[in-house]
Amino acid sequence: MAMTIGRWARHNLFSTSSSSLLSLVSIPLTLYIAVLAARWVLFIAHWSVVVDNLTVLLVGTFPADQIWRALVTGAGLSALFGMTIGLVLIAKRWKRHVLSGAVLAAAAAVTSGIQLHWLAGVFGCLSIALVACAATSRWPQIGRMMGLLWLLGVGIICALLAPAGVDRWGGLLLSVLVTVIATLLSLPVGILLAFGRNSRFSSVRLACSGYIELMRSVPLVCTVYWSWIIIPLVFPPQVHIPDLARGIAGFVLFYAAYAAEYVRSGIQSVPRGQSEAAQSLGFSKRDESFLIVLPQALKAVIPALVGNVLDLFNNVPALFIIGLTDFLKAGQTVLANPQYSGSQDEVYAFLFAAYLAIGSLISYGARRIELKMSEGAR
Repeated sequence: MAMTIGRWARHNLFSTSSSSLLSLVSIPLTLYIAVLAARWVLFIAHWSVVVDNLTVLLVGTFPADQIWRALVTGAGLSALFGMTIGLVLIAKRWKRHVLSGAVLAAAAAVTSGIQLHWLAGVFGCLSIALVACAATSRWPQIGRMMGLLWLLGVGIICALLAPAGVDRWGGLLLSVLVTVIATLLSLPVGILLAFGRNSRFSSVRLACSGYIELMRSVPLVCTVYWSWIIIPLVFPPQVHIPDLARGIAGFVLFYAAYAAEYVRSGIQSVPRGQSEAAQSLGFSKRDESFLIVLPQALKAVIPALVGNVLDLFNNVPALFIIGLTDFLKAGQTVLANPQYSGSQDEVYAFLFAAYLAIGSLISYGARRIELKMSEGAR
């Protein structure tokens, strides 16, 4: 073990004189900062502000008697995320994931018994994600229905949460739901726009190009605000469109344009011989586009599409302009209470840790997908 670490250090940290000098400066500085941060987290910070307001941070003003709906939603999303990650993991490791899930389930039971309900919920969601991950890696046929499972799962989740009042959704729950729904809707729209921009019909090509350039030329906040104002004008006055639905529509309109450009770049990277081969085999234009070209194009632009999802998640706070309380706004709401006005460091540190954890999970999934879809992994 020591020899392996030594070889890794020589290769990555001390391979050249300049690398050695940089390592000698950066490693002690990093350790010093890490010690200061750990000291603050463990001995100085007062985390009671987070513990006392954890419900507000996670679910906003969700009715207290309906919290079980949010917990079931967390379990459902964990299962969907777990199954998605399971698509790109090594099948023979599924038993390890089941064992880890069982350990976390036991931890959830213990923490629930000592009245740490939210911590129990976190352990429970992680346990469900690991078991779902193991199920998909053990039975790959589940992965063939992943798109349908996501659509059905999100639909069921929205129906489950609706009785609590759409306007009461908030906190981290709102941020994750907006990210998931907007991603599921913007990607298909972006794919259609990408093919439309490459269409041989000039009217379709000009319309798609104009839409993409318009959306990429305005800020997200403007798009969200426009959709919030304009969508009610399209429907009769007696039809009420929730603010959340109007905000999500703005996100879909905005990020579909960026997804379209990423997909279009992937389409252009597919060798022309692929299309010619499909035509020689008698494929229709539609089959050629969606069965031959599109899968190869998506494989080439996975990093860009994942970056689009991360950007979407990080920009959900733009919903503040229409009065919705996302994760960041929930933290600011907590700090607006004079009792906690001096706890900015603790609240923003918690928000930072949550954003970092979710972003890292998405990035990890993207790296695994890239590895699975690379030529060397086949």
